[in-house]
Amino acid sequence: MKHPVTWYVLADGARARIVTRPERESHYRVIFAEDAAAAHARSRDLVTDRPGHAQESGYSGRHAIEPHHDAHRLEENRFLSSVAAHLNREAALGSFDRLVIYAAPRALATLRTCLEPQVAKRVHGEYAKDLTKVPVEALPEYFGTR
Repeated sequence: MKHPVTWYVLADGARARIVTRPERESHYRVIFAEDAAAAHARSRDLVTDRPGHAQESGYSGRHAIEPHHDAHRLEENRFLSSVAAHLNREAALGSFDRLVIYAAPRALATLRTCLEPQVAKRVHGEYAKDLTKVPVEALPEYFGTR
């Protein structure tokens, strides 16, 4: 009987790693790692121009109009969508049987919405916990494996 392949996704809005523990090995191995450079950039570097201005009809003052979106949040969503797209492609190739996700709460929600239904069926656990900075050697104590 084939041993099921489990992938552990560790993500936040700027970093993602996928680790697995191959059959007959005692340690976890990183099989995918990505870092979103734009998520570390300053907000003014992410937008192309200054906010627009509006004239108030009741008086002669002018004020800046705040954008309806946060540039950092858009970059996080773009990054997490690309991670989910990677998982969707790998699932179609049969690279894993089960998926366990450890992600920051907002990242977990975004990943959940971006996974295709056939991939979402393979999710065996979701944890709102950011493990992106935990060394690979220390992961077994978080996963409950030794």
